[in-house]
Amino acid sequence: LTMADPPGSPGAEAGDGRISMVPPCRLIVRATAGARVIGKQGANIKAIRASAGAHAVRVLQDELPEALKRRQECIIMISCGEESTLRQAVSMVLDRVFDRSGLPDTADRDRERPHVLDLIVPERAGGGIVGQGGERIRAIIEELGCEVQVSREPLAGIAGHKRVKLLAKDRNPIEAALWRLQGTLKELVAAEVLSSEHFELREALPSEAEAAMNRAKMEAEAIGKGEVPLRVLLAQGEAATVVGKLGANVARLRDLALVSIDDAENPPFDETERICSAAKATLAQRLRALRLILGDLATRNAAIAREESVTGEPVGGGDAAEGMRQVQVRLLFPAERWSELDPALQTEQSTFPEVKIEVQEPQVVFGQPASLRAISLEGPEEAVALCGWRLHRALEPWEIAEPPPRVEEEGDERPKGRGKGKAKGPPGAAQAPQAPLISPATPVQRQVESVSTTRSPEPPVPLQSAPLQSPSPPVAQTPRPVPAMNAGAVPLKLVLRDFRTASYLASEASGIASKAQVKLFALEATTAAPAILEIHGPLDRAAAACY
Repeated sequence: LTMADPPGSPGAEAGDGRISMVPPCRLIVRATAGARVIGKQGANIKAIRASAGAHAVRVLQDELPEALKRRQECIIMISCGEESTLRQAVSMVLDRVFDRSGLPDTADRDRERPHVLDLIVPERAGGGIVGQGGERIRAIIEELGCEVQVSREPLAGIAGHKRVKLLAKDRNPIEAALWRLQGTLKELVAAEVLSSEHFELREALPSEAEAAMNRAKMEAEAIGKGEVPLRVLLAQGEAATVVGKLGANVARLRDLALVSIDDAENPPFDETERICSAAKATLAQRLRALRLILGDLATRNAAIAREESVTGEPVGGGDAAEGMRQVQVRLLFPAERWSELDPALQTEQSTFPEVKIEVQEPQVVFGQPASLRAISLEGPEEAVALCGWRLHRALEPWEIAEPPPRVEEEGDERPKGRGKGKAKGPPGAAQAPQAPLISPATPVQRQVESVSTTRSPEPPVPLQSAPLQSPSPPVAQTPRPVPAMNAGAVPLKLVLRDFRTASYLASEASGIASKAQVKLFALEATTAAPAILEIHGPLDRAAAACY
């Protein structure tokens, strides 16, 4: 949301005649927390506006894309002309977001529940927020005691933005971290890295292929064969690992899907077991969630092995590379659709010979067949993940035919401290303009504009849309000049199905060029190929980039 201040209003014009801007604060909260901010008949939000003088405090629900609605989330937007007013308004909003008056009145329960807050930031600001070598994120973690996670993925349904998740034992570190990040955004605005248009919310519409997939999914749902949530049966200790310290691990999963960890039904399962469920997301996103879960379990197994080892060194393959570590997981599938799984189960063993597959016998609960059956998969974590993906796709044939490639969740940009902050791309990554979800109230003449303090009514805001853009800046649409190479050097050329994919892989945001230390160039379609990605560098590095 960007709104221009009227002339003479606070923050509208600095002393040197330049237009100043206080970056708006945009939060993602659960729908229940958004309802608390609004209050009965809007009483709470009216009180916030009256007390703080912040007229541009809004809770977006019905206007949001389906991707956010399905996750039962809403966006709170707070924009004021002066930072002091913004701070007061945000503090009052957080009073409602973190209101725990409805929880059981036990001190132990209150201490066990971490405080979590999601901040929306422009993708262009990712590098500036993380800092060189992760120094800014590390400073927040070490100085404020607040865990920070900068999502690699674009915000679901919203173009050009991403989440920054804050986790702490209580509210104070989170609020301090929020203002540290807001200060960084203000610096980027002053440096003209960010402008008002980067704070506009724009809906990202699906591509033609994604739209066709959604239509097929809706047709399947109409006959009762829709999405099957990813369900992982966990022992009590495994569930604690998946949740993580202060809920940090499960928070990563919730960036990808609607995730819950609930007690397993007893019978047929043990009363100490838990079920981690990931739903309301594409199968590709659920595969990413499964990879994260398997990674956490593999790390846990390695830690247990080290404790049991006399020397303290990894044993039993604990020193294997990520993706190759041995794991065992139990996936749950609906018993009523087992006939659709049988053909896939018959082929999985030959497709993944390194994975041991065991199918649980049908269970009977109080004279009725149990609704869920377990399939145990044991083997290298990436093979187990792909095996689970194939089983799910047998029930969801409208999903993409090939699994997305494995991508390191942390990468080289993770700070070396205790947290899990991460980001991609340079702070100046350009974004293509798209239609705003919330349109500016008045046009502005400069890149940096003020945020309005003018009271505005609350009619439903029309949702404008724009074609889905690549999550990273594409390279130029014409072939870039190839640098001079050593005598005899020949570039490795990969034929890709479209130029958009080649552009993304060649861009800095993919991280391939920097990690493999090569140069990448995307070439447009020719009569010989739809698109070509050229890899320039020594053969061993080119091979690493290709991998």
